[in-house]
Amino acid sequence: MTTMRLQSYLTTMFPNVQMKRPLFYNAPAGIRFTLTNQKGVWEREYMKNVYARAYEIFETLHEKNDELLLVFKANAAQDDLLLKKKKETAIKKFIRSRLKKQEVQSVALLNNAEYIIACKTNDVKEKLLLQSIANRDLHIHPAIEEECYIVNLNKETIFHLYDERGLDIVSNNQSSLQLLQQKFHDWILDIDAACSKKVNKKTIIQ
Repeated sequence: MTTMRLQSYLTTMFPNVQMKRPLFYNAPAGIRFTLTNQKGVWEREYMKNVYARAYEIFETLHEKNDELLLVFKANAAQDDLLLKKKKETAIKKFIRSRLKKQEVQSVALLNNAEYIIACKTNDVKEKLLLQSIANRDLHIHPAIEEECYIVNLNKETIFHLYDERGLDIVSNNQSSLQLLQQKFHDWILDIDAACSKKVNKKTIIQ
């Protein structure tokens, strides 16, 4: 049911958007944030800034009772049943204990797999989830292998922390992003002229 719900929602609200990198460039409206002003991961405050900014943006966008779909995309199809069960168990660590029995919907695609769970914002262990995503390419624990897209059904947004360098938030309308634009203006990543020309049919918020 969750998979059908996601596909129906995306078809209706984001008809031309594919949930893949770079999310920012194929949505009608979006913001790309930088998560640190430090120069490299070897600097002491680098990851601390990444976690803090990602968490503050997440908290501002998602109200506690918003309905979410957490979409985890694996790099390869998970055909082995035992492996799928292990993956589903790993994903459930990001939701609070009262939802541990919540079903994780999994679907095998042509070249990869999706794992989807429906919940509300206050069901998500957001700090653990965001840290695990930010750490994914740095060999720091906790970490998660999958790409994660957080679809907010109430705000009509998709939140994608792509790695420790930044995150994309896209919507099908500009109004859903206005508060983020105003509050975190100094964190918005500048888009160079070449990139702007490539996406000149979309609303770039910067």
